[in-house]
Amino acid sequence: MEIEIRKLSDCPLQDGVEAFNAGFEGYFHEQRVDIHSLAKRFGQEDLSPDYSVVAYHDGKPSGIVISGIKEMGGEIVAWNGGTGVAKELRGKGIGKKLMEAALEIYKENHVRFATLEALTKNEAAIHLYKQMGYSVTKRLKFLKYNEAFAEDPFRSESSHAVEIVSPAELTAIDFYLHKTPWQTHASNVRDGHAAILRDGKNGIAGYSLYKKQYKEGKVASISLFQLEAAEDRPDKTEVMKALLAHTFAPLQGEVKRTTFNLRDDNDDLLELLIENSFKEWEEQVWMIKELGE
Repeated sequence: MEIEIRKLSDCPLQDGVEAFNAGFEGYFHEQRVDIHSLAKRFGQEDLSPDYSVVAYHDGKPSGIVISGIKEMGGEIVAWNGGTGVAKELRGKGIGKKLMEAALEIYKENHVRFATLEALTKNEAAIHLYKQMGYSVTKRLKFLKYNEAFAEDPFRSESSHAVEIVSPAELTAIDFYLHKTPWQTHASNVRDGHAAILRDGKNGIAGYSLYKKQYKEGKVASISLFQLEAAEDRPDKTEVMKALLAHTFAPLQGEVKRTTFNLRDDNDDLLELLIENSFKEWEEQVWMIKELGE
């Protein structure tokens, strides 16, 4: 069996499409792309063909790792946005060769932390990543609630107003989470929204990072990526309620509301959501490998 690994930037883009579609055939959430949607995904998620690799089996595109590299919170971070191997070739070491090639590219680009996410139920992938030196850092929750709320579920005693800001402004907040899964970072939420809650002393009590999508002029879906309150505040729960009420509005409409890669150690937020009818529908693990100083 002859296996050749090439950077995606050295391959015809159609080969990347074929490798991606073969690699994710039969996956838990099957994905298919064409040239347009693959290029769009690279732009939206800050991925790069220079950091991505394709495996050829006997000359045929048969596997892929798509990656991005950027500075986040003062550290150079790499993200593996997907590893896939053709169904008939899984278990033959191609995934390991792809990962080795990707990690070598990360090292060449002075990456400090290599990161990825994997579905908790994808035990084979998690086993491979652990073999490659990654460790599970957090569990990431996907919760949803799509119905209209019967009443205001996040009634808050906070008298402070929510202020709309640019997602980029969140990164200057002293308790902003820079070390967070790639897709939940403010710089990676394309067309995202952000809000802060100021206290009476003009300090920032909390923030929310989210995205609303519209259909025929109405809100159709809302995804929550981050919501944090300053840790030492006695009114932390009230701050979170006020931000949730803003983020998931309109509360009376049937809107697809979901959390995206919500860290399992954000106990207060998870408790508030579950108390108000949100249900978990998927879980991932966040895995990190430290590559150097």
